[in-house]
Amino acid sequence: MIRVLCQLIFWCLVLTPWVFSLYLHFWLDQSQTWSPDQSLRGMFSLMMLGLGMILSFVTFSYLSTRGNN
Repeated sequence: MIRVLCQLIFWCLVLTPWVFSLYLHFWLDQSQTWSPDQSLRGMFSLMMLGLGMILSFVTFSYLSTRGNN
């Protein structure tokens, strides 16, 4: 039971940066802060989502190596 809870906490921590970037992208679209015809919107979307994925990978790597020591 404790192991399952620890794994759940681990994956929640790992996915937090990516989920935050997805929510930020959603919020910017829904609040109409970004209009579809805005220049460089695609590039900024890609950078924001990519940064979230990279931070999730770094968090995963850090927590995985920390758990093995």
